[in-house]
Amino acid sequence: MKYIIILSSITYALKAQELLKNNGIYANITRSKNVRAVRGCGYGLSLNPALADNAKNLMAGAGIPIVGSAEEK
Repeated sequence: MKYIIILSSITYALKAQELLKNNGIYANITRSKNVRAVRGCGYGLSLNPALADNAKNLMAGAGIPIVGSAEEK
């Protein structure tokens, strides 16, 4: 299972991916159907569900707005 954090733009997705990488959390940028369902033109970061809360906290602290989230098989 994967956890998807949905962001509003590719710019935020790239910034978030770099932030998470620098903190030992590896995430892939995605445009899955879950992302399109929440935000048609948004991007998502796919990561391990166990790291989702930590990732969200890091992103919030860096001022990266999160549009939504979803679990994906």
